[in-house]
Amino acid sequence: MVANTEKGWFSVPGIRECADRTVEEQMLGLDRALAECPGKTVLDLGCAEGAIGLAFARAGAKRVLGIEWLGPHLDVARKLCKGQENIQFIQANLWDWMQENPEPELFDIVLCLGIAHKMREPDPFVRWSARAVADLFCFRAPAKVDNDGGDYVIRSKHFNGRCNVPKAMRESGFVDEGTVAGVRGEGVQYWRRRRQL
Repeated sequence: MVANTEKGWFSVPGIRECADRTVEEQMLGLDRALAECPGKTVLDLGCAEGAIGLAFARAGAKRVLGIEWLGPHLDVARKLCKGQENIQFIQANLWDWMQENPEPELFDIVLCLGIAHKMREPDPFVRWSARAVADLFCFRAPAKVDNDGGDYVIRSKHFNGRCNVPKAMRESGFVDEGTVAGVRGEGVQYWRRRRQL
């Protein structure tokens, strides 16, 4: 079996063919966010090879920042996005980044797609991610989740942490705008920051 750092998350034709998923699969459920992105800033947490961020950059986002821990993924991202001036990448472990930046920079749209369950403690990570959102939060996690009183509870993949996502988002000042079908049963949840009256 090829290590994920060698094989990659996204299949990127001409750069890295061997991967877990295609860009087209990963874009399922993101049409609404793409339609909103022109002129806005976008943060892509755990951006892998940068393909989703590139789609937002090409759709007119003013600025896209992707944060990824794995250097080989970022090598592909930089090749894929070469010449796209409105996208940049930072190599960082997201858990460490969260600790080093307790008050994150604000972005109009934050993408937290298939990454929260990889954190040792998903709840503080989801709440930190929510603090980075000026307007729209797009969240996706594996299809297998616990049902805690009807809510969507994710468990850490490698640790014992868990997060009741709706509870964390409501307590962070967001309203649920619904879930759109995504890749392999992983719905994309749309959360909007509640407006002050």
